[in-house]
Amino acid sequence: MREATIHLSDAELADLGIGALVSVFRRAGLRRVSELQCRGSGCLLVVTVEDAVAEDRLDARSEVEWWERIDDRGSVAYLCKVAVSDVGDAVEPYHETDVAQRGIDPTEEGLDVTILGSHEAIGERVREYEAAGADVLLRAMSDYEGPDDPLDAATPRQREVLRAAFDRGYFDVPRGATTEEVGDALGLDPSTVREHLQRAQRNVFAALLSDGR
Repeated sequence: MREATIHLSDAELADLGIGALVSVFRRAGLRRVSELQCRGSGCLLVVTVEDAVAEDRLDARSEVEWWERIDDRGSVAYLCKVAVSDVGDAVEPYHETDVAQRGIDPTEEGLDVTILGSHEAIGERVREYEAAGADVLLRAMSDYEGPDDPLDAATPRQREVLRAAFDRGYFDVPRGATTEEVGDALGLDPSTVREHLQRAQRNVFAALLSDGR
């Protein structure tokens, strides 16, 4: 397993349509961003900051489709569904690749994205970003033996339900799917879907907001 750090400059973030939002969180003491899921032009993110962001500042950002404050263990954090510029089919969602995203950390000039995978898989990921028009900088690559994807905190069944719900628009505003529809796709009743989603979100958030992240 290899660990690589890819840098996205402020200019790249602006091209993705999220530069101003990153600035809002920076002013609140941006500590970390964790990507739960991205597909097409939408990303589900957990953003950890030092101080709370004024609600009207988040509400004013058109790229934020919805947000929810999810503080835990003394941390101030936000679960956000964010619209980004569509990069088409060039960049695959992480769960459909052999690369896992460990975290996104702020720098003075942008964001550093840390990813895990084989040397070949990481190289392919960088080429995908370049094919999408992103001028990414590979800062470092090294061996890695620590914990992997934050989604590993959820059970395989919970991850399956979480991904199925996201893919069908359950987290969109307005919702693109109901628990009944997600359940039909997986052969589960709605109450079981709700339970899996609640437990998955709790487990993932606890891992993301735990000490050391």
